[in-house]
Amino acid sequence: MENKYSIDEVCKELGITRQMLNVKCRKMKIEKVKVGRRSYISTKQLKMLRGSKTTTKPKQTDTKSSGGSGLVDERLIERLVEENEYLKKKLDEEGDKVKGSLNVIFQQTERITKLEADNTRLLPFGDPDQIIGDNKTTTEPSFLQRLFGKKVK
Repeated sequence: MENKYSIDEVCKELGITRQMLNVKCRKMKIEKVKVGRRSYISTKQLKMLRGSKTTTKPKQTDTKSSGGSGLVDERLIERLVEENEYLKKKLDEEGDKVKGSLNVIFQQTERITKLEADNTRLLPFGDPDQIIGDNKTTTEPSFLQRLFGKKVK
């Protein structure tokens, strides 16, 4: 009977994370042995996972190469490039929205400037009572004035 190693033991032995172990098992078509809810790897499978390029010393940082799994590094780089492109696209969309908003603001500012210029030009020609809004010319006649039809000035 072959020895069985738990997933944690194999990860510690190979110096990789559980996710990296899962990737390697899928890549090499290694099936883990299930006993109840736990998964185990046999000695033969562990030797296959070790290969000739894998070290038994745990890695110091996650930024180092993953010991012979260039495919995983390429997939990571590809994923990061795709994420970068997605973020660039989102940034461009947001930039377009901001540009559109700025265009609306500039158009409204030009409209306001034009209206102010028209008002300034037309103001001297208007009737001063209409411009000032004198209360005497805009008030409604009283009830008696309407009844008798007299205009009181």
